[in-house]
Order: sequence, then C-alpha cells, then structure tokens
Amino acid sequence: MTYLVGIPVIAFLVAMQSSLVSHLRLLDGRPDLVLLAVVGWALTGRGREAMVLGFMGGLLLDSYSLVPLGWTASVLVVVAVLVSYSEGRFWGVNPLMQLAAVLVASVLFHLAGILVVLLMGRELDLTLAFSRVVLPSAFLNLLLALPTAQLADALRNSLFPPPVTG
Repeated sequence: MTYLVGIPVIAFLVAMQSSLVSHLRLLDGRPDLVLLAVVGWALTGRGREAMVLGFMGGLLLDSYSLVPLGWTASVLVVVAVLVSYSEGRFWGVNPLMQLAAVLVASVLFHLAGILVVLLMGRELDLTLAFSRVVLPSAFLNLLLALPTAQLADALRNSLFPPPVTG
C-alpha cells in the first residue's frame, strides 16, 4: 500500500523539485523536496519503505541532472538508513531531533553532490559552494522539516492506523 501511494508522490515531488521549486532559491540553494520526503518517511519508523522511495526518487532526480545515474539514489538510500537506524525512536521523539535529522541529511546530501562534481573532474570553489549552496539549502530544508514530518506522520496514520485496544 505504501508504494502504491509513495511512488506517485515521489514522482510528483521530483517534477515539482525539477520545475517549480528550482525557481525558489535563497542565494543558489533550493529546498530538496525528495530528500525531505525520504527523511520524513524514515522518521515515522518505516525505514525500508523510505529506502525504496529514496532509491526511486534518486533515480528520477538523476535522470534530470548531469550526475551519474544512481548517485543520488545511493545517497538517498544512505540517508534513509541513517535516519531510520533508530526505527523512529530517537529522531521522532522531539521536534528538535527531527530538525537535527534534516540538517544532517541535508549536509550529507550536498556533500555527496560536491564529491560527485569533484570526481567528475570539475573545479569547484568549496567555500563558495558551502556559503551559496549547502548552507542556504540546509536552511530552506529546515524551514520545511517540521511540516514535512507532520505530513509524513499523518500519512502513516492514515495508511497504517494504530491498532485499537479494547
């Protein structure tokens, strides 16, 4: 059931991130909707599903970018594994921990992007990349982190209602 809903949602988020959201920027940073969705779903304690959704979303994102196919998918799977490692018990307890999860995931995601640019032989000013892309993107992701976590939790509760005890 998760994939029946999740894969179209991820595909929609990829389309939104590649078209509309790419124009919403702070310096050169943009919010990462797919990353936020994967982290939000992993925060609900459904890590395996978050990994699959991250892999699918990453492949779709790679098809819109110049990075090697599978690079973003691999990074999103690693992010889902790291966030879901505690099965929702650690990050999901406190909203500040959710923000910390998004901050760590955002920085890791963009560091992987910088690494692939360097591995492709391109020159890159690391100071400029951090100040104009990584930090603004992390800030925008933090602004969207709590609403994303709440939406993911509401979606999880509607797809998988808690058992009724009587």
